[in-house]
Amino acid sequence: MLNRRRFLQTALTVGALPAALSLSGCESLIDVLGDACPEDAAESGGIDWTPDVLHPVSWASRELTTADGAPQKMRIYYPSYAFNDSGRILKLCLDRWPLVLFLHGLPPSPPCPPSNPANYLRWRSIPILLARSGYVVAVPDYSATVPAADSALIDRMLSVIDWLRTDWQDARWVDKRASSVAVAGHSFGALLAARLAQRRPGLGAYIGLSGSFNQLSADAHAVLQSLALPSFFMWSNNSDLAPFEDLDQDGFWNDVPGIKYAAVHSGGHFDYVPSAYSCSDRRGQCPSIEPVAAELIALFLGQYMSQARSTTQMRIDLAPQVVPLTPKQQFYGGGHFPGLDAMKSDRLCKGVTLRWEWFAFEGSRTLGP
Repeated sequence: MLNRRRFLQTALTVGALPAALSLSGCESLIDVLGDACPEDAAESGGIDWTPDVLHPVSWASRELTTADGAPQKMRIYYPSYAFNDSGRILKLCLDRWPLVLFLHGLPPSPPCPPSNPANYLRWRSIPILLARSGYVVAVPDYSATVPAADSALIDRMLSVIDWLRTDWQDARWVDKRASSVAVAGHSFGALLAARLAQRRPGLGAYIGLSGSFNQLSADAHAVLQSLALPSFFMWSNNSDLAPFEDLDQDGFWNDVPGIKYAAVHSGGHFDYVPSAYSCSDRRGQCPSIEPVAAELIALFLGQYMSQARSTTQMRIDLAPQVVPLTPKQQFYGGGHFPGLDAMKSDRLCKGVTLRWEWFAFEGSRTLGP
């Protein structure tokens, strides 16, 4: 390991490694990389680029329980070169994967039938696309209660983050910097994720889908005002299908002080998961909401919490760019965004309005016809 550290230090000095490694904020990357290369070169699977949202790879997942030493039952998704769900994590010499903690909310009501998977297992589109884009995504199973959240639950979720970065069997391949951790969630999970960001300043990004922040009562404004990190929100403004989640009410959107994005649609509260998983809860007319949410989140993280060696230039408006791809990169799917592409011509969707505030700049665009 010492020889590898000396090699990395020397390479940085003479410029043998990409300039991105010596940018401000990357000084600790040698410590992040640690024992840099996999023992078996085959564990790189022939991948010779840094995966990101425009240069994806494959993905795999694994179920972890306390029997594996995990603090909580969870499913973890990660980049892989194999085209099967049980493949190994992708191991590249100079890349470590940022971490995303995704928190589900309360299950649909009325309850789903017993044959329906557990609530945390219904969330697949977002974790899969993020894993393909070079992120490790943990989706823990936990009991949600309203209002969110007591101190013990916050501590448990923070312990999941810490365990994955230090004690998980593949923790060696996780980026160790706090700024390479994002917290995300849906509904109750969005509120809990905001509490985590409030408790642990310095995280890389926050993502909240359809969080009803008014459930936090007197604490709501203080929690939102604490989000001084790049933040992405998505919610429905349909008061019939999704009451209480519109952040334009009660001044909630104005509370968020940092870089922020809002994707506003007219659908239902559970439109982010397949229709079979929302059971009898009413949904909107746009089937593209599920993939669009995943694609916008991946583009957002590609802009504000990218892999250290990624050289992909993202757009502030989160519009996916066409980039040149090698034949091998094309084999892994390239920069294909089926949800955003479908929404361009789907008049049932009625579009999604994406707006952002980026320092002194504000902008918006409509995704759809």
